[in-house]
Amino acid sequence: MHITKLVILLLASWLLTACGDKSAEQKANPEAEKTNAPATASQITDRNAPPGKALHDANCISCHDAKVYTRVERKVLDYTQLAAQVKRCDANLGSRLFDEDLAQITDYLNQAYYKYPKP
Repeated sequence: MHITKLVILLLASWLLTACGDKSAEQKANPEAEKTNAPATASQITDRNAPPGKALHDANCISCHDAKVYTRVERKVLDYTQLAAQVKRCDANLGSRLFDEDLAQITDYLNQAYYKYPKP
């Protein structure tokens, strides 16, 4: 029983830190903040790509690549968890994307990788 609690605690800690905190890096290099500012849907020029993909590529791949979505032992098990994870990543990055942008990213990830029914 003790091992199970430890594993759950470690898993929860990992999930909460899945998206890195860039604040220390940005403080050390203030010029990076100017060039690494989060992109919004209106700033993205590739109009052929789905808005969620463009937002994802502009903001999310700074921490991880698509392998996190295709691993065998998924950490996200339904659409609600996916939306919550996208929101956590936004908070950890300090991106402050609009709810509409987060929804587009969630929809893109769901369509491209997860295929969960929307609640």
